[in-house]
Amino acid sequence: MKKIWTVIKREYISHVRTKAFIISTVLGPVFMLAITVLPVIMAVSGKGEKSTLAVVDGTGVLQADFAGELAKFKMGDGSEKYTVVPVAPEADADAQKSELGRGVMSGKYSGYLYIPADALSEGTAEYASRQTSDFNQIETLSHTLSDVVVGKRLKAEGLNPDKISAYTKPVKMDTVKVSEKGRERDTGGSFIVTFVLVMVLYMTMFMYGAMILRGVLEEKTNRVVEVVLSSLRPFQLMMGKILGIALVGLTQYAIWALFGYFLTQYGGSIVGSIAPGAKASGFAMASIPPYVFVYFVVFFILGYLLYATLYAAVGSASNNEKEAQQMLFPVTMCLIVPILMMQYVMRSPNSSLSVILSMIPFFAPILMLQRISIVLPPLTQVLGSIVLMILTTVGMVWLSAKIYRVGILMYGKKPSIPEIVKWIRYK
Repeated sequence: MKKIWTVIKREYISHVRTKAFIISTVLGPVFMLAITVLPVIMAVSGKGEKSTLAVVDGTGVLQADFAGELAKFKMGDGSEKYTVVPVAPEADADAQKSELGRGVMSGKYSGYLYIPADALSEGTAEYASRQTSDFNQIETLSHTLSDVVVGKRLKAEGLNPDKISAYTKPVKMDTVKVSEKGRERDTGGSFIVTFVLVMVLYMTMFMYGAMILRGVLEEKTNRVVEVVLSSLRPFQLMMGKILGIALVGLTQYAIWALFGYFLTQYGGSIVGSIAPGAKASGFAMASIPPYVFVYFVVFFILGYLLYATLYAAVGSASNNEKEAQQMLFPVTMCLIVPILMMQYVMRSPNSSLSVILSMIPFFAPILMLQRISIVLPPLTQVLGSIVLMILTTVGMVWLSAKIYRVGILMYGKKPSIPEIVKWIRYK
């Protein structure tokens, strides 16, 4: 055990001191902030730029009402966002559009809206601007014009647009999550947090597994392992590397989990102080129970140990990274399949298929964590998943150790499947 501990300390210290570890540890919380807080602040406080819009109304009856509706959109300082410049329609529509286009290019107008004479029946309006990537503005103009046109059509039929609008007003629906804490409004934050946790777990298992693989290949190709194995057994070296890098990941995950818990508990207050309009707009941080972050760390440890042994075995049986990538395909698929099933599990976390998939040890780190983040499954299922993962990991450690002790000293020819089976059968 003393020799294993020596390898653990070497692996841990050598990785924790690197700039890559420090940067990735800091970027984790920054990433959480970027995808949760910043979009809300930008959405609440960002009003865009003022626009000068040239409007050609071929119907002769829409421009005034359209300008009146646009006047309701304000900037942050209370001034009107849109300035409508009426332009009389000309006989040659193409020539007029070209002239308006030149006005847009010169900066006279932000854009122009050409409303054809038959817009009240079936005509298609045309909006032109140098910037057509602002989909919110395009949607605003489109909906505003449509509302004005529909209002004119209703009045033409002797109907009151205001009454019809009141009659057809849709019913708003709040989403409320029921949990042990009671009832709380869910504005979609639970989905975001679940997705982030699962993707972080997926990427870091890949990252740390690849770290094990490269370390084994480097020692093998540089023949360093021959010197190292003169003082300790292959199993001790393999477990030392796996557990050392596991502690690196655990350190990083503990920092991320603490920050994530802090963000879900106090993020709403932070956003409210930075952007006071957020609360008025209905924004609320997702309230994530502490046990989610505990399971986040638990399933990282179990998932890492399971896949790290496989990566170590593949690295010891390969001569270079090209060979290793080919042999990693089955391992990679075990990580990709649960990602492909995420949408189904998100919709039906307690269905029979979701339960079965989340109990499979190779899928459990991702899918069981996802189910826990959505609706906490029965404790028997969670503990059963953990026990199955532990038993599978023990089996994989035994299997990988058999491959590792022979493969780590093999060079040259790529081993075939029958040869690897022989390595496993060696006493």
